[in-house]
Amino acid sequence: GIDIASSNGTVYGAKIVAADSGTVILSKYYSGYGYCVIVNHGNGFTTLYAHCNELMVSEGEKVEKGDVVATTGSTGWSSGIHCHYEIMLNGVYQNPRDYI
Repeated sequence: GIDIASSNGTVYGAKIVAADSGTVILSKYYSGYGYCVIVNHGNGFTTLYAHCNELMVSEGEKVEKGDVVATTGSTGWSSGIHCHYEIMLNGVYQNPRDYI
């Protein structure tokens, strides 16, 4: 995954948006990830948004590309305000830079 800083890394609460449409399969405190959202986009793709301050969606909820799913924070094993972003394809981690 990659870490995406929030407005120079000092702003809590910046909007984190869904990379694509899908269904929220996890929205809770998730170990070292802190407050975390995982979206299943179908076709084997999932995205994860971690270290959030506030979760804006619930498990089972449908989201559209660009919908706000959370806000930036520093929960879990984190050393600064940011969004940790991961993409998986069929359970295999992908380099997010290949999709951004």
